[in-house]
Amino acid sequence: MATLNNAPKITTLIKELHPSGDDRAQSRHSTASETEKRESNLSQILTRKAYPSTIAFSPLKMLLVSTSNKKGGSLSAYTYGRIDKVSKRLTLPTFPTHDDEIERAKRYLEVKAMSVTFNENAEEALLRTGLFFERAHRHKNIICDFLLPGPPHIAVDCKYNLNRGWDRTVTSVKFLKEHLDLEIVLIVVPYENGTTLAEADRIIEQGGKIVSVADLEVTLKLLCHQEGGKQ
Repeated sequence: MATLNNAPKITTLIKELHPSGDDRAQSRHSTASETEKRESNLSQILTRKAYPSTIAFSPLKMLLVSTSNKKGGSLSAYTYGRIDKVSKRLTLPTFPTHDDEIERAKRYLEVKAMSVTFNENAEEALLRTGLFFERAHRHKNIICDFLLPGPPHIAVDCKYNLNRGWDRTVTSVKFLKEHLDLEIVLIVVPYENGTTLAEADRIIEQGGKIVSVADLEVTLKLLCHQEGGKQ
């Protein structure tokens, strides 16, 4: 099968129909009329600034084939060359297998189970403080995992996955602080590492603090003590 690299250019074939000379303009006008193309568009093809579209190619092909078998053969090479080159660029999409979907679902359920367990651990730490708190406190469309009405007025939000979503967490702290009229937002994490240390300043700037679940009880007691009394 011919390729586009070695197939004759269609512009060359068109020019063979209309060689240079005094009749060039009239010939181009004639070709444009027969193929129902504007002369400006045909000029783009002749000067190799554009290739003819599929719709435009059909009448050009019919015109060229009618001139000689030789030109018709050359045109076929050009036609199949374009098709061959395009076909080489086409690849079938890959789809996940049934086993892939099963593994993905299992992983999702595992992470979800660990996240729920982590929230329960945070709640146990809150219960040990003896402070009054609400679960899943909602104000219009703003919600936090736990709210201590205070004083001090504190929101506690759990973040199990430390590897992603920190931009969203920073924005959430800002929203909670503004809409719930809070003194502070505690972002509870399973443990502290390089990532939590790197993000600590951004959280503080929005009125929050990152706390490991192991330190949550002590942190809450210190905050309430600073406020001057137990709730």
